[in-house]
Amino acid sequence: MRVYQPIKLSQIDIPEDRIREVDQDWAECLRDMFKEMGQKTPIDVVENGKRYTLVAGAHRFTAAKLARWREINARVLEPSSEHSADEIRLHEILENLGRKNFNALERCEALSELKRVYEDLHPSARRGGDRKSQRFKNKDENQMAIFAFCKNAAETTGLSERSIRFAVQVFDALSPTTRERLKGTQFAEVQADLRALGRLDPEIQGKVMDLVTGDEPEAATIKDALTLLDGGRPETETDRVFRRTINGFSKLPRASRRILFRLHKQEIIEIVKSERWLSGTNWRG
Repeated sequence: MRVYQPIKLSQIDIPEDRIREVDQDWAECLRDMFKEMGQKTPIDVVENGKRYTLVAGAHRFTAAKLARWREINARVLEPSSEHSADEIRLHEILENLGRKNFNALERCEALSELKRVYEDLHPSARRGGDRKSQRFKNKDENQMAIFAFCKNAAETTGLSERSIRFAVQVFDALSPTTRERLKGTQFAEVQADLRALGRLDPEIQGKVMDLVTGDEPEAATIKDALTLLDGGRPETETDRVFRRTINGFSKLPRASRRILFRLHKQEIIEIVKSERWLSGTNWRG
């Protein structure tokens, strides 16, 4: 059963283990919307003695505080099973997946946590059924669990089973320290960067993060950091332009190449003369 009611902001506590931190800019935008149109969607809380714990709606809660409201409309959730903590966590994750534009790291973390909650609520999925074979347990158990979870998650989130499975694998491959260091960086936005880091041992992940973060990072990309660690020289922007030009030039038709030659005629003539490309011929330039 869910009950709607106004609750004093001072009575609401925000858990420290929320998946997504509050984006202050978005909270301020919501504050302005609240002032103009009021609160359209209630936050979700659970009762905790004489106080309440926030489940979903941290940005709305923050916006109300910024607007100097004393109360906020809230929906009081009443978990129906003995696994109340998991029910609440599940509600938070699904609410955020449905509403927020997660960056790559946040989405992977949310889906990994969703898998954990699913397995807590469905122990048989985590155990992989009733087969007793040790070989089955070692090799197939995790596969059965992830497949069962992904099918359920795909139905509730609208994401494909493949994308869910991949996101969970990417997040689980990152060390806890790397996950924390990635937060707030540009690399948390790109799943390919997360995947590249996850392929490395935790110690190497740390070394890569040392190179790409800080006031004056030594590497601009994960790829550059790995090149540095291997003793190489990262590709510069000039290198990249040159490589793209060489690769593209050979694909141009003859007529297009001749146009380029004419555009750079004087420079080409100077090179021909200085390097004596036509030595021994009757060409005079």
